[in-house]
Amino acid sequence: MQEAGFQSIQGIKLHVVRKGDAHSLAPPLLCLHGFPDLGSVWQRVVDHLPQDRLYILPDQRGYHPSDKPPRVEDYSPEILLEDIRQLIRANSADGKVVLVGHDWGGVIGCWFAACFPEHVHRLILINAVHPAALQTALIQNPGQRAASAYMTALKSGALEAMWRADPASNPFKIWFQEAQADGRMGADEAAHYKAAWSDPDRWRAAIDWYRASPFELDSGPDLPAWIASPDWTIQTPTHVIWGEADPVFTLATRDAMAGYFANLTHTALKHVGHNPVRDDPVSVAHAIHSFLT
Repeated sequence: MQEAGFQSIQGIKLHVVRKGDAHSLAPPLLCLHGFPDLGSVWQRVVDHLPQDRLYILPDQRGYHPSDKPPRVEDYSPEILLEDIRQLIRANSADGKVVLVGHDWGGVIGCWFAACFPEHVHRLILINAVHPAALQTALIQNPGQRAASAYMTALKSGALEAMWRADPASNPFKIWFQEAQADGRMGADEAAHYKAAWSDPDRWRAAIDWYRASPFELDSGPDLPAWIASPDWTIQTPTHVIWGEADPVFTLATRDAMAGYFANLTHTALKHVGHNPVRDDPVSVAHAIHSFLT
C-alpha cells in the first residue's frame, strides 16, 4: 500500500506519504527529513525495509508541497514538536511510533523524545545531534562552531536576497547536481526537487527553521537558559546511524551527546558523508531493521 495526501495539522496542511501495512500491530515509523531534503528522500530506505508495518513520510512545514506559513515564529521548536505530536495522533492507533530523523528532522525528533517520551517506542538518529549537546558544542567546541558557521549566513537573509536577485544562483544546482550526476538522485526525484526549490519562498520557509531556533553560535561562556529545562535525558532506546565523513556535525559533537541517553547504540558508516539516507540507503535500512528486530 502507498498513498499520498494532505493532513490537517495545527491549522495547516502537511503532505504525507503513507507506505506499507496500515493494519500492522507494529509501531509505525515516522520519518522526518532534514534541510534541504523533502519527505521523498526516505523512499529508497523504505524500499529496502520489510513492508509489514506502516511508514509515514511527511514533508514538514515549509517544505514543498506542504503549507509554508509566513511568520518566523510559525517554525519555533514548540510548533514543530506539536506537528510531530499531531502526526502521531493522526497515524498511530496507540499513539506511539518509531521516530526516525536525519539532520534537522533528527534534532527536532530528539527534542520530541525528551519532551514526549510516551509517544516514542524507539528513536533512530541519522547524522543528527541531541539539541542540548549541539548547543553546548556550538559554545565550547571551535570545530563545531566553524562547521556550523553557515547557520549565521542562512539566518541573515543575504543568501535569499542573492537568490531572488539572480535565480541562476539557486543553490539547488550546487547542492544536488553531484547526486544527480552519480545516480543517487534519479531523474524523477531531481525534477521534483527542482520544482520544489524553484520557489524562493520555499527557501525562506526552510531557513525560518534556523531563524526560529534558539541555537546560538556567539553566546557564552555560559550556556543559554533554554537548555536548563526540560530534563534532556532520553530514556527511550536510541540508535545512531552515522556517516563518518560528515562536514556538518563533528565526531566530537556526536560523541559528546552520549551522556544524554540512557540506552544508546551506534552504527558507523565509513566513507559516507552527512546524508546516509541518500548516499547509502541500503546500509541505513539494514541498520534500522537490525535495531528493531
